[in-house]
Amino acid sequence: MKTKKNTKKSKNVFSLLTIVFLAFLFILGSCDFELDLDDIIDPVITADKYEPNNKLTEAYAVTLGTKYNAKISETTDDDWFKITPSHGSDTYDKVEISVTDVSADLKIRLELYDIDGKSVAVHGTSTGGQNLTYTVATPGIAFYIRFSGWDGFTDHRTTGSYSFTVSNLKVNDEFAPNHTFDKAKSLEFGKSYNGVIVSQYENDFYKFKNPKPGTWNSYTFTLNKVSADLKVRIYIYGANRAKLVAGGVGTAGSDLSYTFISKEDEFYLQVLGWDGFTDHRTTGNYTLTPVVNGNDDYEPDDTFEQAREITSIPSNGLTLTGKILSNAANDNGGDYEFFKVSLANGKKILWTVKPEASDTQLHFQVYDPNKKYLGNASGIKGQAINGSMYNTSGSNSFFYIKLGGYVGDNGNYTISFTETNAN
Repeated sequence: MKTKKNTKKSKNVFSLLTIVFLAFLFILGSCDFELDLDDIIDPVITADKYEPNNKLTEAYAVTLGTKYNAKISETTDDDWFKITPSHGSDTYDKVEISVTDVSADLKIRLELYDIDGKSVAVHGTSTGGQNLTYTVATPGIAFYIRFSGWDGFTDHRTTGSYSFTVSNLKVNDEFAPNHTFDKAKSLEFGKSYNGVIVSQYENDFYKFKNPKPGTWNSYTFTLNKVSADLKVRIYIYGANRAKLVAGGVGTAGSDLSYTFISKEDEFYLQVLGWDGFTDHRTTGNYTLTPVVNGNDDYEPDDTFEQAREITSIPSNGLTLTGKILSNAANDNGGDYEFFKVSLANGKKILWTVKPEASDTQLHFQVYDPNKKYLGNASGIKGQAINGSMYNTSGSNSFFYIKLGGYVGDNGNYTISFTETNAN
């Protein structure tokens, strides 16, 4: 009898549940009511439309300038995206990653990877719901972003939704790409040019031509309006691309002025950022002004064939000025000054050469019309030196003076000639 009572009781409970369920269906059918799955399913745990993109090989390709709405749906979720910049692989630009609309519980973290999958940078927020903007200087080569949620210290700790946009900022100068010898930009002297070192790995190459080919010339390169973070560094190369000289500053934001003396018909200037010790360490803006200082007005006069001719000397004498730009001694190929001086029969010519700078030392050699060596004179620093030649051969003739020196503060000089009778 106890078993029958339990069975009867169970039937009564089942009947009651059936009535309740039918009543619930009736209420639903007679009311204006909609059931939204989002009301009962947490939106955080629903995947966004870019899934699956949980690893590099599944990275979703991003279109620049487009806003993407995404979710970190669970703490272990990674969102991978592939970025292809709009600038070429042979130049640099800045790419901005702007993360907005971050949900209150999410502390967003982003990690950048190069094309080979190597991690190169990490950045993130320390506050839930905080937006994030990150700018990276990069060549125009594809790279990857991995978004995740962290707690400010450890990855994969928070979840939520976010939006992001990737943009090329187009901040490089008008000369880019000019990062190699082959793509060096030709510039004119006497003008100013604005340049930018966008990436610490960037080189800016410029190409110049000697306005008087085959002659020694002096140039000054000034870099000013240097931005506060840039320590500017320069190298100068010859036409064969061999390094000739270097210069740089040790203080960020400092101007640089460098004077370069050369006989090269063509040469290159390289501008980059360093830290005072190591190249490719700083970035920023600069203004470059190249100027030709020139030589004297008688160039080229560096050989016997190019010698400056002195055909006559007034009764009160003749004084000329000149300039030795580069040390000229021991036939080193420096900036020698040659004179071809006419010497009439029965006449004697005397000359004095004097340096302008007290630390410049002059010397000369004398040669006959057949370029045979006849003698020399050398002075000490700042000293004037003298010479003379006479002609009693019975016919008019000439001789050569080959003037050289060791240049101090400058190589300016005067050479004065007088003519008398040979006896």
